[in-house]
Amino acid sequence: MNLFYGGRHDCHRCFTAKKERILIAAEDVFSRRGYTKATLDEIIALADTGKGTLYKYFGNKDNLFYTLIEEKHSHLMDELHSLTAQQPDIRGKLQAYLNCMLKFLRTNKGLWLIVWYELNAAHQGIHPDFDENGNWILTSLYGDPLPRSEEERLLRYYKILWEEVYVLAAILQDGQESGYLKYTPSQQIFTVPDPTSKLTSEAIFGAYHLFAGIANGVFHVINSTMDNTELTSIIVDYFLNGHAAKAE
Repeated sequence: MNLFYGGRHDCHRCFTAKKERILIAAEDVFSRRGYTKATLDEIIALADTGKGTLYKYFGNKDNLFYTLIEEKHSHLMDELHSLTAQQPDIRGKLQAYLNCMLKFLRTNKGLWLIVWYELNAAHQGIHPDFDENGNWILTSLYGDPLPRSEEERLLRYYKILWEEVYVLAAILQDGQESGYLKYTPSQQIFTVPDPTSKLTSEAIFGAYHLFAGIANGVFHVINSTMDNTELTSIIVDYFLNGHAAKAE
């Protein structure tokens, strides 16, 4: 009985190890080649596994990539919530968020470039929007909607990015409501994934533009030798100089 149980336990460890090898190989290949040019054959060879094993765990290329992104995103969200919750004031929360986000984007630059550029369908005239119930949808600028299956596939990546933005938006809204940040009342309210809370349009737009600036900076212009803490301090100072309700 013990031998049988131990055998099953060892088998589970073996399966887990195979899955982890595939994910490590996928991260390497996707980061170097991008989504379109990455091939499952190269990932399989690098992982030293069989094609059947990859398909057993992940089904196809997109599910493999999404699993990789979702695992990293899940750890990031835990860290963002934990680090910002430890800070007593808005400046501290902004610094904690930005420092964590900068570190993450710099470490996972190759993968998040794919999410940012290859999988947003902007080149097809597709952009995200809300329906009347506050649910995410993708709409076309040119009249031809995406097939529902393709819309659902791409929405998964939009939602990952927006969950990262929403953490920042909540910080900005706290700052607005406390009087620490400037606030002009608006009639437009966006529904967020948590149905018990709502974010103002100012908080969402402010967070989106700050997040987009950070991401594009990491992707294209930030000096790779600059320390994350130094970068965070510079960004927070520039942001608060333009948005703080009064001089500190």
